[in-house]
Amino acid sequence: MLVTLMRHGIAESFARSDADRRLTDAGERIVDEVILGLKSCGWCPGAIVCSPLTRSRQTAAIALKHFPGTPLEVLPAVVEADEALLAELGARELIDPLVVGHEPGLSRLAGSLLGARGVLHFQPATVACLRVDSLPPRTPAELLFLAPPLFARLFQ
Repeated sequence: MLVTLMRHGIAESFARSDADRRLTDAGERIVDEVILGLKSCGWCPGAIVCSPLTRSRQTAAIALKHFPGTPLEVLPAVVEADEALLAELGARELIDPLVVGHEPGLSRLAGSLLGARGVLHFQPATVACLRVDSLPPRTPAELLFLAPPLFARLFQ
């Protein structure tokens, strides 16, 4: 099973609240390019999971545009992205989910999955794809790729 982690695109610096921060025009464009790059390589999510925060939902909506009909789940646990999220993904029996989240939660989650700490850092629109044995995993994950936005855009 694959778990793909993606940080939301570039967002506004300020809004009424952190939860209301929206993607910038550049953020939307870069996310679109990254998803297209991944799609051109044959990558396809089995489900899209995002946090309820605006920028995460917007990023998920861009992915959904390229993969219509893919199940979408909005889960508050994505904000913290800890072991509780892995348990919830497992309980929902999601296959090959794309998890659209935030820093520092994604870095902690990737480290936990890989059995290490501080291994990965997610810039906006960065994607990491990991192979896991189950959700939650029983053994350390295998990192299949880490794609900062520029890398994914090369495959278009």
